[in-house]
Formats: sequence, structure tokens, C-alpha cells
Amino acid sequence: MEQEKIKDKVIYFISIITMGTILISMAYFFFLRTVEIDITENIEVSYTGENGMATIDVSARKDDLNQRMQEFLDTVDFEVSPNHDLSNGEVVTITATYDENLAQRYHYQITNTTTELTVEGLLDRYASLSQIAPSYLEDVLEAGRSYVQDHSQEILALNGSTDEDENWKLDNLQVTYAAFLKSYSSEATDRIIQICRLDFTWKDQTRTLYYLVCVPEINDGNEVQTQDIFGERAYMSEQEIQNQSFSEYVQRVFGKQYQIEQILQTQPAEDTETSQEETENE
Repeated sequence: MEQEKIKDKVIYFISIITMGTILISMAYFFFLRTVEIDITENIEVSYTGENGMATIDVSARKDDLNQRMQEFLDTVDFEVSPNHDLSNGEVVTITATYDENLAQRYHYQITNTTTELTVEGLLDRYASLSQIAPSYLEDVLEAGRSYVQDHSQEILALNGSTDEDENWKLDNLQVTYAAFLKSYSSEATDRIIQICRLDFTWKDQTRTLYYLVCVPEINDGNEVQTQDIFGERAYMSEQEIQNQSFSEYVQRVFGKQYQIEQILQTQPAEDTETSQEETENE
């Protein structure tokens, strides 16, 4: 009987010691253990701009982190030097700063706050219109025409008052001029513009507008950035319209900021109603 009591006490004390050891280990692991962190090891880098004209944005990757680490990384800021007009192959220095008090409280030992990065993957601008692949050029021109087609009613509403009971329809869409605009500045992207003539009809009335659509970010990535396409009414004088002086108008508006190369392939007049019927039949 006495031996059983002693045995039970031994088991009890062993259990207490084991639980205490586990709790102390857990407390050390989660609250007292010093954790080494290399801030520059898991960084995310994104570029803005093209080769020779780019900048870098750096942030800390925060995937699958505990709450403490997330809180600490939220205090980290990165400085990149140099960080303007960057080109492929150029080496930049990334320096991190952080909340030192928070790092001390959480027992984080920061082992590295500086690293170097070689710039790569930046897209190049085309030196001239002749370098642009014909297939890419046609995709850009088609995207511009589609933008005008899809927004024709908004274009009409913005460029002339109409009564609610008037049902104006786009009867004709014609590209009258197109050009590649190469920017003189690194702050503006190269672009392709088209001047479109839009003829709207309602009953026996006709209304004609000229609209300039712009597809920006023309580079050797050969991707059409459809989300960035925009346009505005082409405010040409009556004489420019009468003389079809589209190149003179573009030179007057864009000549100081861009080198202008006219694209000679323009789309003939298109009957939009016939085009829509053919699409529906297909």
C-alpha cells in the first residue's frame, strides 16, 4: 500500500515536471527565443516604366506569416538608390529601415538590411515605326477602332446635345489618319493615335464628328493595353476639316512633345449597321 502511494507521487511529480518543461519551452519558443531575420531575403520588386526610363518599388513579402511577424513587416520601409531612369543591367542598392523598438520587444535580430539588385526584364521602346511588327501594329489599330465603335454613343453625347426622343445611330466609322507618336520625354509613353470620322443618322438628319483615339504604352512587349486606351474629340478648324489637314492638326497638337510618323494604312469607310448584321449572322 505504501509503495503504491510512493509510486503515485512519483508519477504525479514527473507529470508536473514534464508539463512545466513543456510550458517553459513553449514560452521560450514563442516569447523569449531570439529570431534572426534577413529583411532583404524575401522582397517583392515591381518596375514602372520602360528600359532607360524605369523606377522600382520594393515591398516585403508577407505570405503565411504569424501576427507578430506581420505587424513587424508592416513597419519596414525600403529605399532604392538610384531609382530613376533605370536600365536593364544597372545595379541598384536596396536599404531597409524598420521599427527597432518593436523588433526588440519581439526578440527579432535583424541580420541584413542592405542588398544589391540587378535591373532586368524592362521592355524597350521602338526607335521608329519601321521596327514595329505588322501584326502588333494591326492589333493596336484594331483595338483603337473597337474602342471608338464600342463608345460611339458616349462620344456623341459628350460632343453634342441630343433630345431624349432622338435615336441617333452610328452609320459610318472611318479612320482618316493614323500615326506613331514617339515621346521626347521619359515621363510619357510612346503611343499610336487614330483620327476617326463618325457619321450619325436620325431620320433624315446626319451629324459628323471627328474623334482622336490613343493607344499608349507602345513597346517591344507587343501587348495592347486595352484598359489604358482613351480618346477625345479632335478639335479641328473648319478649314482643317475641309482640306483634310489631319497631319497638320496632329503636328499642331503633338509636335512639341512627340516625333510623329504617319501610318499610311488607314481603314476605309465602314458601314457599321452592315458590319453588325454580319457579326450577328456569324
